[in-house]
Amino acid sequence: MQRYIPLGIVLLMTALLVLVLDNFLQNVVLQPLLYVLWFGGLVLSSLHQSVFWGVLLVVALVLILRSLGSGQRTLVTIPEKRYPSQGQVRRWMGLLERAENQRFARWNLAQALRKLAQETLGPDERGAKRRAPIEDKLPPDVIKYFNAKLPPAQSLSLRQRLQTQPSQPSHPLDLDPEVVVNFLEKETGRLTGD
Repeated sequence: MQRYIPLGIVLLMTALLVLVLDNFLQNVVLQPLLYVLWFGGLVLSSLHQSVFWGVLLVVALVLILRSLGSGQRTLVTIPEKRYPSQGQVRRWMGLLERAENQRFARWNLAQALRKLAQETLGPDERGAKRRAPIEDKLPPDVIKYFNAKLPPAQSLSLRQRLQTQPSQPSHPLDLDPEVVVNFLEKETGRLTGD
């Protein structure tokens, strides 16, 4: 019952304001507004139709003159692509640069090198949907590099690892990508008979 008391008070005050302000709104706002509208309609109906056509022609003439001259022409510029196309060398350079400082980029680089190794070492058989497995051709450290998961967040960058521990990387993704590239160069030389 107590929750309906504020609602009742608001309704009672609204009813009182409507009774008190009813004549005020009608006399101060509605009657002058209706008078202005009536007078404007009377003026418009008393004008000859040629006045409206003349105003329309003047507006059209102003628009035509504005569009034809005197204003400066703006040059239309074609927006550049947000992501410009890049070649393979630029893409590999970007992968290598990001791999120096970012742990996820090291994993991306390993996956890109894995794909390159599969394309290079795994012969593509016609009609086959999958390439031949290449794991038997790879050294164990390269296999670990390709199959490595992301390192923990507190691990050091590749450059810091190489400076502090030049002998053996502590995480498989810390392997120098040059080792994989050298291996691929050696294997492709063997495959071509060089």
